[in-house]
Amino acid sequence: MTIRTWAAVMVLAVGCLSVGTVRAQDQGGGQPGEPPAGGMPDMAAMMEKWLATARPGEHHKFLEHFVGNWNTTTNLLGGGPPIETKGKSQVKWILDGRFIMEEMDGQFMMPGEGGQMTPVPFKGVGLTGYDNYRNMYVASWVDNLGTHLLTMKGAKDPASNVLTAYGEMDEPMLNVTGRTVKYVSRVIDQDKHVFEIYDLAVSEGHKVLEITYERAK
Repeated sequence: MTIRTWAAVMVLAVGCLSVGTVRAQDQGGGQPGEPPAGGMPDMAAMMEKWLATARPGEHHKFLEHFVGNWNTTTNLLGGGPPIETKGKSQVKWILDGRFIMEEMDGQFMMPGEGGQMTPVPFKGVGLTGYDNYRNMYVASWVDNLGTHLLTMKGAKDPASNVLTAYGEMDEPMLNVTGRTVKYVSRVIDQDKHVFEIYDLAVSEGHKVLEITYERAK
């Protein structure tokens, strides 16, 4: 099936779902307590409303900063001296400007034999976009050091170039599920931004990870 065919199927499916919902309400099959609709729906208006949520908008423009090739410096913060590793990141637009996709390649420090921290290869893939319908930034992350899928959602401070999102992270070593964490992306200038993770179960300001991105020249 071609991409164009898939697009046609999606439009048809959304249209059928909308019409089916309205007809059910016309026949008294709506939600409990809701009166039947008074007439046939304006399909053109309904489709335009849906399409308005599907188009990249003003909020997507903020993500343009992150597109490009980056050199990364990761600091693992665990109460002692920071443990630093280097890496690279490539970020590009996908799905016609609706999401940016990051592919990271580097190292991460993990406990080895005897508990000594040892560098291991690290690869990760992330998606970030803006959900026009829910009015929030959304993101996800997967990597080769786990089988989890991290998801997060949040907002950009209108007075600065800081994006703050929240999500959950499991902690298998502590038998903890759903630990609340905060993710902060700070744009420093056109060639630099910093990503931070905070463990809110400890405190609002307990930073556990910091990645500095510097644009590759």
